Amino acid sequence: MIKNVYKEYFQKSRVFLYPALDIKKGNSIVPVECYTQWDNKYTLNDQKLICLYHLRSDKEFKAFESKHLYGNKLYDNFFLLDDSIGAYIFDFKVFKQDINNFVNGKYSKLSAELKKKIVTFFAQSIKYTHVHSYLYPEKYFRLYSDLLCVNIDILKEVGELCSPPDLEKENLTLEIKNLHIQNINV
Repeated sequence: MIKNVYKEYFQKSRVFLYPALDIKKGNSIVPVECYTQWDNKYTLNDQKLICLYHLRSDKEFKAFESKHLYGNKLYDNFFLLDDSIGAYIFDFKVFKQDINNFVNGKYSKLSAELKKKIVTFFAQSIKYTHVHSYLYPEKYFRLYSDLLCVNIDILKEVGELCSPPDLEKENLTLEIKNLHIQNINV
């Protein structure tokens, strides 16, 4: 049940794009953060998802990395960053229209395929109802109208219940440790 609205910014790519990687929620290995752009490396037009992970040398991480990162059907590249963090790049060209809708904050217009992945990812999460309301706002206009003390017609006119991504916050600004690029094909 939704009792309040998120007022602080949250990384939209982590909520609306990361689930497309088909990595189940509840795994002990989670990204530090996700981004849709990278200064001087990738623009929104490149349609990439950049996921940062703390690099570990234990068996659990190596198995996860092999199966879910390098072995992911969307995997594109890897870069080592300065502070023992790896940037795993995923190609989202198959989600081109979804990327456009994401950038414009039109989460309710995401494809049925991506919506299903997002809903499945958050199914057991306390965030489920909030995320569901962003994907299917028409079911929640009355509730948000009451919570925000605004006329329901204003919400219907806007059509979305979640703010668009802040593209500055969705932009990675860290530098690559060295120019050596590992491209591992699994």
